Amino acid sequence: MSLAKFHVDAIQRWESFEHAGTSYDLNHLDCHEVFLQKQDGKDPIRFVVTYGLHCFTKDDTERNIPLKYADGRESRFICIERYETSKCLRGMLEKLASATVFLTQGESFFTIDVMNNASGEVEPFKICMAIFRENRVLRIHVTSAYFARLGEGSPGIPIRKKGFSIFKIAVDTLKKPNGQFPKEVRNRYPRKK
Repeated sequence: MSLAKFHVDAIQRWESFEHAGTSYDLNHLDCHEVFLQKQDGKDPIRFVVTYGLHCFTKDDTERNIPLKYADGRESRFICIERYETSKCLRGMLEKLASATVFLTQGESFFTIDVMNNASGEVEPFKICMAIFRENRVLRIHVTSAYFARLGEGSPGIPIRKKGFSIFKIAVDTLKKPNGQFPKEVRNRYPRKK
């Protein structure tokens, strides 16, 4: 087992899985940094990013494969649609500097129009995340990411929350005490016996 690259309390490297003779790599969901620049000449803001199980799993969809994946807190069926789209999450997060982020109780989200390779249609894609401070580092933990087909942000249903820039959220987050984050952030593989 290698040492963790970042000092964060979450899964930093997702293990690949195999189904029907095919290996599925999850290294695109490994912990990484993203630097967001508000304007030229200013220092970029650094976030350490981790991902949650819901980025590539969902129970009870027609896009599931009959294989469950566990993160130490829960176990869910792998959703091939979410898995395929999760490969684009890093690139989507790099666009946060120009996105409007909406706040709900406990987490934030933004939507971006994405090509759904399965349907061939451009659809709104919702990225839910917790933004917090951990060990003096700004953190983004992507709790879930999926095509928004129901509720706010889905086709024809506007988002009725006030939006903010990621920079405003970062400044506000730095003022908060350490340790204010949802339980979903603390995902860990079960200890091996």
